Amino acid sequence: MTRIQRSLNVVAAATRGVARAINPVSAAKRWPDHVNDWNGRAQSLSGIPVVLVPGSFVPGQFYWHRIAPVLISDGHPVFACNLPGWGTRGPDVMVAALETFVERVKRATGSGEVVLIGQSFGGVIIRDLLQRSPENVLSAITISSQHNGFRRVWNILFSAPGIRQAVTVICPMALELVTGSDYLSKINSAGDPRSPITTVTSVLDAFAPAASSAIPEATNIVLQELDPSVRSGHMLIGYDPATIKVIRDALADVR
Repeated sequence: MTRIQRSLNVVAAATRGVARAINPVSAAKRWPDHVNDWNGRAQSLSGIPVVLVPGSFVPGQFYWHRIAPVLISDGHPVFACNLPGWGTRGPDVMVAALETFVERVKRATGSGEVVLIGQSFGGVIIRDLLQRSPENVLSAITISSQHNGFRRVWNILFSAPGIRQAVTVICPMALELVTGSDYLSKINSAGDPRSPITTVTSVLDAFAPAASSAIPEATNIVLQELDPSVRSGHMLIGYDPATIKVIRDALADVR
């Protein structure tokens, strides 16, 4: 079996794992209860508004079914969006869409700032937004985000001429996250704004090594350093109790 075949098998296995983690029928059809409640209930909650941002190809209705109810029970108004093209479009398009969504959340809640939580590509887009509009964001949490690029096998795969051409059409955002890309270089050289950032990752992440998720001046957490028994990788990390605890602790710190 070639390295590329093994990589594709990893993607398939991760997707199957997410499907087993939650009820795929109900999750695919709707958001968790009380997510995106634009009609007034959000204003009755005392916590900081939280905006959840998924990565590519996995809709937020599917990904946030475990963490969203926990945050709502903690008193946070929770809102969630799907980025254009299921998170596959270029960064300018996705940052603009997220900024528009954040402004809508601020109007609905009467809050001047929100907390952003993003998985994979979504976390990188959050960091981009932080640099463009820091006044809207109180803090951010990224989960398995490729702030410094993919693992070597993905860099090689996405650089192969035929595959690169296909990815340009299917998921141009992936090419922006190849290690050393102009986009990542721009974000990393700009530094991070005043808003505190927490990054969460796993040594079992198939797409990015743990070091790739870490950024300077952030609170960088590798789950296995907290609990060596954690077996979650890139996709299931969002459902892991250890991740949920990190998120709740980070939110408690910014209240």
